[in-house]
Parts: sequence; structure tokens; C-alpha cells
Amino acid sequence: MGRLIKVCTKLLEAFGALALLVLTLMVFFNVVLRYGFNSSITVTEELGRYLMVWLLFVGAILAAGIDAHVRVDMFVGKLPRLPRVWVNIVCDLIMLYCCWLIVVGGYDQTILNRKNFLPVSGLPESLIYGSCLLAGILIGLILLARLAGRIASLGRPEPAAQANQTEG
Repeated sequence: MGRLIKVCTKLLEAFGALALLVLTLMVFFNVVLRYGFNSSITVTEELGRYLMVWLLFVGAILAAGIDAHVRVDMFVGKLPRLPRVWVNIVCDLIMLYCCWLIVVGGYDQTILNRKNFLPVSGLPESLIYGSCLLAGILIGLILLARLAGRIASLGRPEPAAQANQTEG
């Protein structure tokens, strides 16, 4: 299972790097064409928008995988281990519910927009909502794995080093 996660992570990182490279090249060539030749590539706005949305959701998946999403833990960090674990479990459940909403909304929008196409590139609009669907599913799976680990840790005693840190 760990090997599959590493392969998926590397694929998402490669996609993100490739999307960023394509976005950079499109902007660079469009600037050169506009200021140098008074023309541009019209499809770059649509492709740029799609790539940016996909890049955002891929980044969210990768951030969830390393538990790097923004959070304020000023008070939670001061709690003893057991209450802190319970607070994290509740937070994970709330985020799991949000993932469910993202998946349902992403699926509905993907189905609704599968026959709508962008005017210049001809790409289906459902591609943009598919990124929501993928992100919601993958982040939800990450949260389920993290939640299982946190629930399993409830029965473990607090390590002595951490117990001394929270007292001081």
C-alpha cells in the first residue's frame, strides 16, 4: 500500500510540475507574441484556466497527503494528548463531510456540463469539475486513513517525553 501511495504522489507531483511548466510557457509565448508581433494564441486563456484549476486541486491533494493544510492550532497544541486526539478526530470528520459535499457537487456539475464545450478549444466543461471530483475522493481517502490512525492511537498510553512537555 505504501508503494502505491508513493507512486500516486510522484504522478501527482509530475502532473503539477508539467502543468506549471505549460502555464509558464504559454504566458511567455503569449507575451512575446503580443508585444513583438501584435498577435496572440487565443486558446491559451481557456487552457490556462483549466490548468490552473487542476493545479490547485492537485496541490490540495498533495498538501492533504502530508498534512500541510493551513490550520490554527494555538489552543489545540496546548491540550493534553487525549483531548487533542479527540479534537483532531472531530476536525477530520468535519473535513470528511466537506469532501463528501465536494464529491457530490463535482459529480453533479460534471454530469450537467458534459455536453457543454468551450468556444475556442472545444474542451468539455466537465473537465474542470472532474478536478473537484478527483480531489474530493482522494482527499477523502487520505482523511479516512488518517482518521483510522487517530482512532487506533486512542488506546495507546501517552509517551513519557510528551507528558513532560505538556506539563511544563
